[in-house]
Amino acid sequence: MTEKKHVKHRPTARIMLINGNNDVFLLKTHFDPEVGLPPRWLTPGGGIDAGETALEAAVRELREETGLVVTQDQLGEPVLETSGRWDWADGINYHTYTDTIFELQVENFTPDTSGFTTEELRDVLEFRWWNVQDLLDSPESLAPHELRDYLRKRFDK
Repeated sequence: MTEKKHVKHRPTARIMLINGNNDVFLLKTHFDPEVGLPPRWLTPGGGIDAGETALEAAVRELREETGLVVTQDQLGEPVLETSGRWDWADGINYHTYTDTIFELQVENFTPDTSGFTTEELRDVLEFRWWNVQDLLDSPESLAPHELRDYLRKRFDK
């Protein structure tokens, strides 16, 4: 039996953007098939850099991935923290994560992707506003893993 080995832990800061119709803004990403993750819809956000707080990372990631510029005070306190692991297709390696998620009410917008990293330009396939009920009913893969449960509670669905 092959023993799984830990690859790394990745803390992230994510932002759930909700418009006046209670639609949620998500990005659809794809990953290298070697990693074994299917395309999935996820909230804007990404890794927390060394020396950065989750709140600082959330402000930076939101600007990079959407063009929205907000202050730390506008984001406030996290609404959800999740953790887990992604198994790689090789059956040996895995990646643990902790997602710190903030929520922000916004007007509809079209993202400015000029701040995308090389990886984001490769991995982000599309973006859209999701009606919460449509998202809950969808078979699409969604991340963070606990987002569906949070949305059910948040919108009493």
